[in-house]
Amino acid sequence: MRNYVNIILIIVINYSFASDQVPAPEQKHPILLKNCTIHPVSGEDIRGGSILFEKGIITGVASRIANLPENTEIIDLKGKHVYPGMIAAASVIGLTEIGAVAVTRDFSERGEVNPNVRAEVAYNPDSEIIPVTRSNGITLAHSCPTGGIISGTSAIMMLDGWTWEKATLKAPAGLHINWPNMGAVRYRRYRVSEEDAVKRREETLKKLDSAFDEARRYLVAKQADIGSGIIKHNKDLRWEAMVPVLKKEVPVFMHAGEIRQIISAVEWANRQNVKIVIVGGYDAWRVADLLNKYKIPVIY
Repeated sequence: MRNYVNIILIIVINYSFASDQVPAPEQKHPILLKNCTIHPVSGEDIRGGSILFEKGIITGVASRIANLPENTEIIDLKGKHVYPGMIAAASVIGLTEIGAVAVTRDFSERGEVNPNVRAEVAYNPDSEIIPVTRSNGITLAHSCPTGGIISGTSAIMMLDGWTWEKATLKAPAGLHINWPNMGAVRYRRYRVSEEDAVKRREETLKKLDSAFDEARRYLVAKQADIGSGIIKHNKDLRWEAMVPVLKKEVPVFMHAGEIRQIISAVEWANRQNVKIVIVGGYDAWRVADLLNKYKIPVIY
């Protein structure tokens, strides 16, 4: 009986520590990885190459690196292969845990216009999904809010950090908008007629245009306050979150898949004078010339 209990305890302890991630400490001295096969993002493979990094940043990649900084630690990889970390380009990593449990889904808020939602604040650095994802070669995640018309702002998160503040590499990365359906929807349990689709689309676009008009008025008022040196208007977090988009400092990530959605979204972006990135875009290949004309990237 005692042996049986001991076995149970060992199993419980192993499971409790199996996926605990231990974020790396700050780099205290330069490190050189030598004698490895390097597979860069672009360019030819480098056999017997070296990688130098300082303060957590790669400062050199070459077949041979001379004039090393003082106190450089040299690690011989003995021919091992080194690949760049992959990026989950559009994900809800850190924003969800168990799909069937509503309280663990923190990627969607109530309401249709939520530009003030910040993915980095909702990011859970203790998620059990993170170490599993990282062990498969993904080192960065573009964590994105979903739901509604304007879902909020996304963030580029490092899958190595004790807190969301430490894990945040860039925030905001952009504002997320879900483009409405352009025609009838016919799924097994969900159907929308052509007439209803047109009505919903018009209502959605009115709300979207209204939000951007309000954000622009807010920006004008804010700039006037700064120019006069007298603050007359209170900060509104909803429109404040859209200021970087209006200044073209960050793009709009436009979730649109069907060809009519993409064309309509591009026309809207040109009219609103904002930068966009198409997310989803399964029909993007059909409008490649249009996307190339306006230099619009696609996250497929």
